Amino acid sequence: MDEIIKKILIQNKLYEENKKIINNHNKLDEFLNTYKFNLESKHKIPKDTTRDNEGRIILDEIPFIVSNKEEFLSDNKWIILNNGTKLYLKDKRTKEENILELLIMYFLKDLNISHANYDLATFKDKEYLVTPSFLKNNERIIFLFEKLDKIPKIDEAYQMLKKFNNDTFFLKTCFIDRIIGNADRFPFNYGLITGDSVNNKAKQPKNCPLFDNVDKNNIFIRNDEYYRFPYLTNKKDSSCNKVISHLLDYDEIMNFASNTLKKANLYKAAKELLKEKGIYTDKNTYQKAQKFFIDSETIINDELKNKGKSFKIRLT
Repeated sequence: MDEIIKKILIQNKLYEENKKIINNHNKLDEFLNTYKFNLESKHKIPKDTTRDNEGRIILDEIPFIVSNKEEFLSDNKWIILNNGTKLYLKDKRTKEENILELLIMYFLKDLNISHANYDLATFKDKEYLVTPSFLKNNERIIFLFEKLDKIPKIDEAYQMLKKFNNDTFFLKTCFIDRIIGNADRFPFNYGLITGDSVNNKAKQPKNCPLFDNVDKNNIFIRNDEYYRFPYLTNKKDSSCNKVISHLLDYDEIMNFASNTLKKANLYKAAKELLKEKGIYTDKNTYQKAQKFFIDSETIINDELKNKGKSFKIRLT
């Protein structure tokens, strides 16, 4: 049986050599009888999955096998569902972190920003933050700033990323991260997707969806000199007002603010999360996010006013 599981893990590039197969699976016989390999990048949790009374997917009802690879942290794991979906499970997170991750996901969705599709699931009464893989089997993420081990200087990174057509996406990411106070984007949570090809010819790298948007120690950060935010001229020159003002000088961001940003807000995101997944944002979590969003809203509107713009945005 281990050899069959090993073959499936290798097929999905989720097998680590010289490491034992994890004898961990769910409904193995059903999995082996119904498993289909997924060649595409569209990995999805089956629509007919059962959710509990808090909106969490009940993984106990879905056949899967567990990868023997250690991904980043030993308490996180990859599993393969019988429909071929590769699903990443993140453990040891607070309920507030998990709700906020989904809340921000819906905010990004309303902003038409490519993002990882998060959900909440339980297995044996334990909660996990889960996300289907957004990579094809031959694709991988390259972390643009990882080798440099540095936080990007906004204007320099913008020019550098033009060759990948990633420049506008980068600016929007910088702008959004200041709205939500996400100080954990760079250098390890931002990159490009590479490895795809057509007729044996490599495709140009493409934008990687935004992922890991909420970490309990690095969310709702406003510290003007926080060293992990993209900056202007030096790492101390990263005050939110200055950065927002500078970003609004780019036509791409001014257009983004005057059109797309006006259509998205925190309340709408929470409402969509409840409607689509049945997951409720508790009052304390919502108010914490709301307080920060209101402050972000004030900063953006002040800078718009300073630039002589007559419109305002509403983030709550």
